[in-house]
Amino acid sequence: MPIPLNFWEELFVAPEAQAPAVRIEMRLLKKGGRPFLLLPGQPRPAAATMDLYPAQTSRGRMARALMRCLLRASLPLGTQTISLAISPGDPFVKFLSSLTGEQGWPVLGIFAGNPASDGQRFLLLVFDARQRPIAVVKAGLSPRAKALVEREERFLATVPDKTVAVPRLRARFESSRLRALALDFVPGDSPRPREDAAIPPLLAAWVDATRTVVLSDTPDWMRLEEVAPASGSFSVVSGQLRWRKIHPAMHQGDFAPWNIKVSPAGAWTVLDWERGELTGIPGWDWFHYVIQPGILVGHLPILALVQRVEHLLSSAAFRQYATRGGILGCERELVLAYLLHVVEVIKPSEGLAPTRGLLEALAARWRMGSRPPA
Repeated sequence: MPIPLNFWEELFVAPEAQAPAVRIEMRLLKKGGRPFLLLPGQPRPAAATMDLYPAQTSRGRMARALMRCLLRASLPLGTQTISLAISPGDPFVKFLSSLTGEQGWPVLGIFAGNPASDGQRFLLLVFDARQRPIAVVKAGLSPRAKALVEREERFLATVPDKTVAVPRLRARFESSRLRALALDFVPGDSPRPREDAAIPPLLAAWVDATRTVVLSDTPDWMRLEEVAPASGSFSVVSGQLRWRKIHPAMHQGDFAPWNIKVSPAGAWTVLDWERGELTGIPGWDWFHYVIQPGILVGHLPILALVQRVEHLLSSAAFRQYATRGGILGCERELVLAYLLHVVEVIKPSEGLAPTRGLLEALAARWRMGSRPPA
């Protein structure tokens, strides 16, 4: 189901049988000609809504900072005014209002998500009466988007309390029109390279060294085995890994800077758990963090990506982590299995071709008799 450009009419549909719609003016910011952010009329919340955009490039961060300054100064240049119709009796509107604990329609900012994906979801930043952000709501309209929200909601409901870097599920909502979940608002920005030293202890904390499982019994491996070709790289990888005993790791599935918030105090919160698994494969999240920004943000050539992977595998921090997870000695096979999983199971809307190219390059390079890092 394609999402219309004026997505807000789908999020806040006002059936005729309900009370008359209330009109609220907001500011629309476009990117590439498509709706990108819907900003509240008040300067402070409008500027704060820019934090929903996880800018990754220097140019993107500069543009975001400039837009924040303009909005705080009540100069919404580059935006257009739209009139948002909401019905006070609509269940979703009531759900959003309930998050503030106050009467009336809350101040909102909305991020439109990835329009290239059939699972496009919308992030709604909810402000209280003092114009402070207090909750983030993720909503899905299409069947695929609703299924992803449900999957994330189910994971967050089962993850053990106080698990490091995992947000608390605050509330959930479901109707025939959409599905949504609410999380507490987390301040901060995506991690920069200088903050990557936090990755080893975080991922190590997600490894359960008290448990041992056969790698082929993990959900991600079983999904890969269902769809991967029986020949080629998978047959080689499967022969090396299938019966390998490991210590399982909680697996986020899209562990990348744009899905992470680092607070001003340095605390990490990882978002977007629709691919989350409690019994996951150690290393895959770390591989994703190193590889995917290189593909999607840096647009690096295959050789540079190969060098990134080999640098990671030879690093002391990764080898210590690999020892904890029980994967020392099979790191290369795990990288190939991760790339196969991306290509054959995830099939991302962006970056699929270079991911396949990296898989082929590494498979060829590592079949040439070179030994795994010692």
